[in-house]
This record gives sequence, C-alpha cells and structure tokens, in this order.
Amino acid sequence: MVIWACQFDRVCPAHPHIAVDQEDAVKRSSRIRKVSLILGSAVALVVAFPGSALAAPPQALPANADGLEQTFQPAFDYDTDGCYPTPAIGPDGTINPGLNPSGALNGQCHDASDLDNTNGYSREKCNNGWCAIMYGLYFEKDQAVLGSSLGGHRNDWEHVVVWVQNNEAQYVSTSAHGNFNIYGRDQIRWDGTHPKVVYHKDGLSTHCFRPANSNDEPPENHYHAWQFPDLVGWNGYPAGLRDKLSAYDFGSAVFGLKDGNFNYHLEKAKPAGIPFDPNA
Repeated sequence: MVIWACQFDRVCPAHPHIAVDQEDAVKRSSRIRKVSLILGSAVALVVAFPGSALAAPPQALPANADGLEQTFQPAFDYDTDGCYPTPAIGPDGTINPGLNPSGALNGQCHDASDLDNTNGYSREKCNNGWCAIMYGLYFEKDQAVLGSSLGGHRNDWEHVVVWVQNNEAQYVSTSAHGNFNIYGRDQIRWDGTHPKVVYHKDGLSTHCFRPANSNDEPPENHYHAWQFPDLVGWNGYPAGLRDKLSAYDFGSAVFGLKDGNFNYHLEKAKPAGIPFDPNA
C-alpha cells in the first residue's frame, strides 16, 4: 500500500528498498498504459477498416420485357462453386463494380438474397422466318482457382440465345469462354417454353453456361427451384440507363447485347444452315 501511495502521491519515505519498489511500480504503470493504447488503436483500426465490408449490389431494375422475350426466357440454376447473377446497373445509374477474384470461388457472391434482387437482360432480332432472342446475365466475378485471381477476372457476362421458328424454339446456344455451344431442341431440358440452363465451373477453367441434365434436378440454388431473374428488354430500361450500361468497360467481360457486340454474338451463336441474317 505504501508503494502505490508513493507512486501516485509522489511522496516516498527515504528508504532504499521503497525507492526500488516505486521505480518498478512506475514501469508497470507505463507498460499498462502502452498496452491500453495499443489495444485501443487496434480496435479503432478494426472499426475504421472492416476488411469484410463490401458494397452490396445495386438494386434491380423493374421487369420490363416484351412477350416473346418472356416466353422463351431460360430457366436458370447456378452451381454452388460460383456466383449468383446480380444487377449490372441500378435504378439510379450505379454500375456494379464487381468483385476481385479471391477467397472462395463463390465468396461474397452466392447469398440467398442475391436471388431476390437480380436482373436478366434480353434483346431480339427477327428475319427470314426466324427470331433470335439473346439473354444476358451479369456475375460479379469469374474465379478459376480457390484463393487466387489466376485465370479469373472481375465481372462476368454470360449469354444464351434461343432460336425460334413458327413460335417454337428450335435451337439453344449457350456461351462458354468467348464462344457458343449450339444445341437442337431435343438436346435441351424444358420447363414449358423455357430452356433449362446452368451456370457452372468448367473443370479447371472459369464459369460458363451449359444445358441442364438429369443430375441438375432439383436445382442447387438456395430455393431449389428454377430461377427467372426479372427480365429487362432492350427497350425496357429507364431513360438513360441502357446507354450508360452499354458505355461501361467491364474489362475482360463482354456485354453481348449492346450495339457493336450484338450482331457479332448472333453470328457466333447461329446454327448452321438456317437463313437468319445477324446483320439485317
């Protein structure tokens, strides 16, 4: 008790052993203050820079697509080793910045809430007895390797083209790594008029679309039901948003519905032998 009184009152008896104890007490007090400052600073850093805090995706646009595009909209599922689609642009014009490919393959982009707030995008062209309807989904990242950006990239656009003749879908083309795989209607599983399509990781590579098969029933998503994102047609955007989305640079990802890309993608997705003209 005398030692602590000396420490705080700074009045000590003139005894050598008390002077030594006083010095030790002062050192202990100094160390306590330093530890407190360090802990306080650490807490402040955690509060100021929460490493796991990421911006939420933009709010989805209202569904607004024409009847043909709605009729043949794909029924989607998404494997668990990848992202769910999210809006590429919000009602206020906010563009989705995407995510750096790191952490888990589906890290920060595979929440049930994403299924409740998402868009699909569509655009059609008809000539020579055929209609091509292109659908696009946006994903925040396309990651090939666990915990690494190697081979992956921020942002991903994938597309499906449904080829319709006499009001019946005859072919379905699914995007994969910059090209399209083309399937006859008998190679596709259907939900009424809707082709069933799955977003999956292609082996050691990145993600792409493929037709559903018997192993995809029931779907893997949180709701275990085929998904129909709120569809925005080419003429269904709020004023100014389509141009803003089309002008944005998504890096390695390509928005196939925009002018300059649309005809080129239709050419790559077109089944052989049909008289459809992508450039008409």
